[in-house]
Amino acid sequence: MKKCPSCNRTYPDEETFCEADGVALIKAGPALVEGSAPTVGEVIECPVCGGRAEPGEVICNFCGARLTADPQTPPSPAAQPSAPQRPGQQRTVVASAPPERFSRRLTDQMPESESDGEGRGSFTVLGYVAAALVALVGGAWLALHLSSRGPAEEAASASPAAAVTPGPASTAGPLVALASNVPVRVTGESSSAVERSPDAMRKVFDDGKGALLDAYKHALGGDATSSDGMIVRVRIMPDGSVAGAAVRTSTTPNPSLDAEVIRAISGWSYVPFTGGQVEVDYPIIFAHDATEQVSIESALATRVASLGTNEAPEYGSSVAASPALSSSPAAAAVPTESIAPAAVETPPARAHPRHLARVPRPALTPSLRDRVSDALRSNRSLGRVQFYTNPGGSVVLFGKVFDEKAKGVAVQVVRGVPGVTAVVNNLTTDTDTWRQQQAQVQSQLANAGLQKVTVRIVGRDAFLSGEVTTDAEKDRAVTITEGAAPVVVRTNLITVKPGSVFGF
Repeated sequence: MKKCPSCNRTYPDEETFCEADGVALIKAGPALVEGSAPTVGEVIECPVCGGRAEPGEVICNFCGARLTADPQTPPSPAAQPSAPQRPGQQRTVVASAPPERFSRRLTDQMPESESDGEGRGSFTVLGYVAAALVALVGGAWLALHLSSRGPAEEAASASPAAAVTPGPASTAGPLVALASNVPVRVTGESSSAVERSPDAMRKVFDDGKGALLDAYKHALGGDATSSDGMIVRVRIMPDGSVAGAAVRTSTTPNPSLDAEVIRAISGWSYVPFTGGQVEVDYPIIFAHDATEQVSIESALATRVASLGTNEAPEYGSSVAASPALSSSPAAAAVPTESIAPAAVETPPARAHPRHLARVPRPALTPSLRDRVSDALRSNRSLGRVQFYTNPGGSVVLFGKVFDEKAKGVAVQVVRGVPGVTAVVNNLTTDTDTWRQQQAQVQSQLANAGLQKVTVRIVGRDAFLSGEVTTDAEKDRAVTITEGAAPVVVRTNLITVKPGSVFGF
């Protein structure tokens, strides 16, 4: 018979290992009795903790104590006999009692030790299985995540710079676009060529509208409420260069914006071809956001419908007119005097002092710009009126006055200046601006369900009146008003009338 040195189970001689502990089986010998010495193949007990070890082991597997005495060190008191050994007397090996912490492991109650070992083995197997399942699920998730990523995401993760690259421009914020209700028109002897088709003209616009957007943002720096819709006529030569450009009309005249737009468009480059020169009319919209674009396009379509064929343009470039197109409105719109103050005429050469009395100094004739400026500054109500002059004595007025009456006064004053042959009135009024803002606020209030609230705008002040059902709606009306227009609610006369439970 064989037995397990760990759990003392017995097995037939043909078995090699214990099925419970996996320990190598040993042949069962006579049990140790007090007064007998251990023989080879018998179980050895630790003198410190009482743990059992196989024959030949030196270190205890439970407490780490030496199982045999070191010849160089004296034996421990626990291993020393209580009485001196006589010569020829056989040494008695007595196992010491195990400490409390090893009592359960080393007791002779084999069912408990066996059940503990089996429980620990079961928990170990379950732990390995759980870890493998977690690793498998994690790997499957990572594979699915990597396979679902698009090329753009992979490029963004591969490059730190690509990760912060902004996406496509949204409709929010300032925008520059071609009007959808006014077509791009191409006229001239080669207008039917593919290289000068409306689609080709739109492509050049798309490539160069970044400079127009910069010009519009620069204009917004001076006036945050600025928006405009304009018809820009561009003269294109066969080699693809721009020979001239002019703003034919606009919804909100702004010479500084006009000048920057013409300067940017003059640098555009078109596809060269063997035909003749053409003229292109671009309907360009400058808006704060996409919601404002629709109203600007509508106003621009109205201006185009009333635009005369030979009407002088609002603003023209300084490029010399081409002989072939000298009769076109763009060619006739080239201003000879800039918006800046006119230069003082160069006086004649200084004569010798003794001849001064006999050589009269010629009188300086004020320029047309100076004469118009003096006439406008003489009226205090026209202090915000600006202008520029065109060839032939035509004067274009822009800026703001208080109302329609002041607008007529400005035209009358300029027409009375000697040398003025025509007046183009592009003035806007404060009352018109207030009405537009008032209509915009009223529309926002109606969309929010506050149909009974009315607003009146005078300058930067807004005045509310009407009825609502709760105090929260009254506060919301103030928030909507100040968000829809650059105004502050000075007076709020809205009354709160709670409705009945039946809604009337």
